[in-house]
Amino acid sequence: MSIRRRDFILGSAAGAASVATSALSSVSCQRPATAEKPYRHIDPARCLGCGECVSLCPMSAILSEGGETWIEPAECAECGTCSRSRVCPADAIRPGVLEWPRTLREAFSNPLVAHRRTGVPGRGTEGIKTNDVTERYGPGYMGVFVELGRPALGTRFVDVERVVKKFRARGYPVLSDNPVAELIADPATGALEPEILDEKAISVLAEFLLPQSAVSELESMLDQLAGEVETVFSVSVALRAAPDGSSPFRELFGPGAFSLPNGKVNVGLAQGIAAKEG
Repeated sequence: MSIRRRDFILGSAAGAASVATSALSSVSCQRPATAEKPYRHIDPARCLGCGECVSLCPMSAILSEGGETWIEPAECAECGTCSRSRVCPADAIRPGVLEWPRTLREAFSNPLVAHRRTGVPGRGTEGIKTNDVTERYGPGYMGVFVELGRPALGTRFVDVERVVKKFRARGYPVLSDNPVAELIADPATGALEPEILDEKAISVLAEFLLPQSAVSELESMLDQLAGEVETVFSVSVALRAAPDGSSPFRELFGPGAFSLPNGKVNVGLAQGIAAKEG
């Protein structure tokens, strides 16, 4: 009977002979789980090396080679997809004991975890979806959503900082009820806490409020960021409809701008706005 290399490495350090004896005598007996780590990991004492979890990782952080499978801590966004899928037949994927600042990865990447600041799970913001009640974006203004990381690449918070600084330099801070706001160390510049800059998330959504007269300024900032940000990012604009129900989008951005169908139109919930505007 052959001894697996994993058994040899994890066995007693008393010598090859005692390792062989131990391995042979413990056939069919599962060894106790290894100690928890400060990040999501695969327990080598349980893992069968089947690789079924590899394709599930949205960050390609799970690797498998030579019958061994592991999670690269630096690339893992702590989204929990591998665990929630229950694809592992040996229950070898362990959540780890996360500590600050790594807990940020889970907060921004795991849709089941609510943000401390907003109480909203996922990316921590309701965006335009509740504007009929919150009136975050009033007439004459536009909500600007810069989403970093999706699809496929994820984002480091150093890129989030680049976006926040760019807008802040023009006088546009992150909205106070956006979860990124509590990560800002210097409100004057938009600089984030230094210790979080290398943390990774699947997606981070930063929100800003600009006057509709600032369209050209917005386009200029985005052109600059396209050459500075190292991950993929997309930009959405939220606008209040005119009294006749029409959108000012084309008038503001011109015919060349890409427009999505109105998939997030709030209907019948505008009691707060109606009370103010009649």
